[in-house]
Order: sequence, then C-alpha cells, then structure tokens
Amino acid sequence: MTLANKITVLRIIAIPFFVIALIEHYVLAAQILFVVSVFSDALDGTIARLLRERTPLGTFLDPMADKLLLLSAYVTLTYLGRLPLWVFVAVLSRDVLILMGWTLVYVLTSNRKIEPRPLGKVTTFMQMIFVIAVLFPTPPLIYRLILDVMIACTIVSALDYIWQGNQRLGALEP
Repeated sequence: MTLANKITVLRIIAIPFFVIALIEHYVLAAQILFVVSVFSDALDGTIARLLRERTPLGTFLDPMADKLLLLSAYVTLTYLGRLPLWVFVAVLSRDVLILMGWTLVYVLTSNRKIEPRPLGKVTTFMQMIFVIAVLFPTPPLIYRLILDVMIACTIVSALDYIWQGNQRLGALEP
C-alpha cells in the first residue's frame, strides 16, 4: 500500500474518534481530529502526485474518506443542534443526487468512471471550511459568509453534476 493510501486509511480510521469527541464534548480533541483530517486530505493528494503513487485504490478511497468525514461531521453536528437541519439536508441531497446519477449512468452505459469536477472539489473544500467555522469560535458575519458560499457551491455543484450526467446520457441517444 502506498504512503498516500496509508494516510487516507488513517483519515478514515480517525472518523469514529472525531464523532465520539464531538458527542462527548471533547471540543479540543474534535477540533484537532477534524483539522488534521482536512490537512491529511491535502497531504495524501500531494504525496500521490509527487511520488507518482496514484492508484485505483487511492482514486476510490480518497473521495470516500472525504464523504465519510463530512457526512459524519454534518450528521453529528446536526444531532447536537450545532447545525440547522436544512444545512444538513442540502449537503446530503447533493451527495445523494450525485450517487443516484452515477448509478444511472453506470446502469445505462456500463461506465463506472467518476471524474471529480473542479466545482465539486471547491464544494468539498467549502464544506470542510464550514465545519471548521462551526467547531471554532467564528464571528457571526464570517460564519454567515462561509455558510452562504458553501451552500451556493453545494447547489451549483449539484447542478453541474446533473448537467455532466445529462451530457453522458445524451451521448447515448441516436
């Protein structure tokens, strides 16, 4: 297993500890675990590129680790009342739409390749930044700005993935 994949696996292993820290109100531990996880996301990608260690496993695990980390954070923060339910629903809905769209494209085309969209990467980054804004003391104006940008990215990214899926399916028509 490559170094980049090992870092990704460690990020996945850290998720339950992050959730437990949140639930048990170990704020500092939750903050550290989340920030280290976000940093490790950038680190594993950089290492994979620099060492030319891109692998099919890494291509699958890295976005999966991001989704698991963010879903766990948004579920737990919503459960604890630190996030409005509508924010959780918006973030989850985008991911469900992407998964349903990918499944539809796969069933109709047998193409299982998912290519990350640039806006999708920005959205993941903004969703991570928003969790950091929730975990750390953030002035209300900055919090609201981050929330608005994150929600806008989430919505536009969902529309972008829908458009991309339509393009793939439209290529099938005679």
